[in-house]
Amino acid sequence: MSRRGIHPLLMGLDKPKPKPVEIKQPDLSGYESAQRKRFLRAEFEEEKQAEVSARRALLKLERQT
Repeated sequence: MSRRGIHPLLMGLDKPKPKPVEIKQPDLSGYESAQRKRFLRAEFEEEKQAEVSARRALLKLERQT
C-alpha cells in the first residue's frame, strides 16, 4: 500500500520519540571470570542503591520545606 495519500499526522509524526533510558553497564569483553562478573554486578548495584538513597534524601528535604 502506498503512503502517498496518508496525512503525516495520521502516521504519528507529530508525537515526540521517547528518550531511551540509559543504563550504565560496564564494558565487558566476554572473557571475564565469574568472580569478576560478580564484582562488577555488585559495584553496579551499589551505585544504583546510592542513587536511590540520594533521591530519597532529596525528597525528604523537599517535604520538610
